[in-house]
Amino acid sequence: MVKAQRVPIDCLLHSPCIEMQYYDQGAGETLILIHGLGAAKESWRFQIEALSQDYRVIALDLRGHGQSGYRVEEPLTIRALADDVTALMNKLGLKEAHFCGLSMGGMIALEIFIRYNLRVKSLILASTTAFFPSPSRLDDFVQLCDSMSMTEWAQLFTLFTLRREAPPSLREEVIRMAAANRRGPYRQALIAAFSIDYRWMLPLIDVPTLILVGADDQLTPIGYAKYLKAYIKNSGLQMIPQAAHLTNLENPAEFNRHILAHLQKCQPGA
Repeated sequence: MVKAQRVPIDCLLHSPCIEMQYYDQGAGETLILIHGLGAAKESWRFQIEALSQDYRVIALDLRGHGQSGYRVEEPLTIRALADDVTALMNKLGLKEAHFCGLSMGGMIALEIFIRYNLRVKSLILASTTAFFPSPSRLDDFVQLCDSMSMTEWAQLFTLFTLRREAPPSLREEVIRMAAANRRGPYRQALIAAFSIDYRWMLPLIDVPTLILVGADDQLTPIGYAKYLKAYIKNSGLQMIPQAAHLTNLENPAEFNRHILAHLQKCQPGA
């Protein structure tokens, strides 16, 4: 995989605002990969390797995640994270792209469509939801997170994001990635993700949309994916076998196969 790059990006209040780190590999139409809560750009390594054979693939660290910057005085919201992604596009001279978001990354992709729909060629919504039916669970999650060290929280996190059969090496990798998070931005992102409600905008989506869900996903189960499918026209739904929430890591071959098929269908004349 190519060496990570780092570039300053702007926000509404500051120019520059933060430095964002990202991978940029391959050539052709652009696919932007947006990771979920507590993850980082490295979680897309299987997708970068496979998909960059035919496309320009960009995987970034969201604000407050991985090696990207964070401003304590600026609230970390889904809207702010979406603005950061498009700020990176501006820096790279990209007018449009396909967007693949996993978990919270899928919510960010929906926000990008709301605010910058002319820049969206297609959407891939993986292991995600338009809303959480029980927002009251948010207080419980926040209190539980506050009561634990980030390592303890990461160990609990893997119980819900990976299957029991997941290889120990993958489980250890996910724990390390989640434990490395800074509590402040992680806490804000957790609240932001559980507070969204995009049900109103799903019928407005008019670009090709692929919905992916793990067969054993406990966090955003098949019912959430079916809801997206029911209200997004021109959308397709595929289940990823032998995978829980982190579908791109547990079954990358099947995950990549569906993305490639989706992108090929988006080509002119397909």
